[in-house]
Amino acid sequence: MQHFSILKSLLRVALAHDSDPLRHQIERLATAMSDAGDERDAAALVKMLNNRERSASLAPSRIRRSAVSLGERMTSSVRVPVDKDSAAPLATVYMPEVLDARLPLFPASLQENIDALVREWAKSDELLNAGLNPSQSLLIYGAPGTGKTTVAMWLAQQLQLPVVVARLDGLISSFLGNTARNLGSLFDFANRYECVLVLDEFDAIAKLRDDPNEVGEIKRVVNALLQNMDGREGKGITIGLTNHEMLLDPAIWRRFEVQLAVPLPGLEQRIVIADRLLDDGLAAEAKLIAWLCDGASGAEVQTMAMKYRKRRLLRDDPESAPIETALQVAQSTSIRVESDRRRQIQLDEAPLTVELATADGLFSHAELAQLFKCSTKTIQRRLSDSIGEGPSDGK
Repeated sequence: MQHFSILKSLLRVALAHDSDPLRHQIERLATAMSDAGDERDAAALVKMLNNRERSASLAPSRIRRSAVSLGERMTSSVRVPVDKDSAAPLATVYMPEVLDARLPLFPASLQENIDALVREWAKSDELLNAGLNPSQSLLIYGAPGTGKTTVAMWLAQQLQLPVVVARLDGLISSFLGNTARNLGSLFDFANRYECVLVLDEFDAIAKLRDDPNEVGEIKRVVNALLQNMDGREGKGITIGLTNHEMLLDPAIWRRFEVQLAVPLPGLEQRIVIADRLLDDGLAAEAKLIAWLCDGASGAEVQTMAMKYRKRRLLRDDPESAPIETALQVAQSTSIRVESDRRRQIQLDEAPLTVELATADGLFSHAELAQLFKCSTKTIQRRLSDSIGEGPSDGK
């Protein structure tokens, strides 16, 4: 079907706001295409529907908030506080209707902790009846690009609450004493409304007070932060995000009931991330990108997959092998490629084939043939030749 890739992209966007009538029409289209003999494109539509259904089944339903009010209802016209000297806003507000976060693919242990936190809020009435409160403070830490901000936005989305994201360019003032004052204004604002307060780049205002490289002002700022966090207890949900948890003052950690470490994605997670962004039938390419991105964040894998997709679409030589495009992207991007990978991608075709073939059984011979755009016999010959060369080192 001509322009089917464009149609698929349109359907993916539409499925982000899933509905039964939409699914019914896509099913009708898949059936009609199958009846017309276009089995491959029909199967692609069915796969798209199945993937969406699987994602929906894994996501928890919207949380029914407790009858206990945490403050006033916020409207989109609310005015955020500003720094009195520069007039820079201290926060950016996102209303729940504009939130459209999708929870990243996480290891089971992390996902279980997130689910447990969601259950606390979903069953807050039961906790309150037992004399307990749902967790109202959460610290999320990990490397850049691992999905920390997305988790915060997703949780607010589940709660259907506005998000108040602190802006460090407004909070941190060059005038002594003003940063602490700005913190007080920000927390007063957040305490007034039902909202989720997100403190991004949290380490910038929560550094170790005994750091010899810091002036006395940072100590006053940390003390002010601790006092404001203590004063927020019972008035709302606070989420701190940091890439540098080792810089945080020890007293800060005790202010957060829940502390989640977001790790870099493993191989299987990287494959899924890449596969979601590539066209159907490119499973080998998704594995290759995941292999190349060993040690990279989820955001970096996404960047690599999108660059690969654009390069393949606009390549000068339609007959070029996928491995050539992938290696070009890996060598011309700021994505972190581990030193061992950098060595491997500079190898000639034959030794690179051996490296991929021995990568924990990741690639089949057929997939390697697809990547190098050659026959499986060629792959087998390269591997056989490498075995035959083994004794040449004199051992």
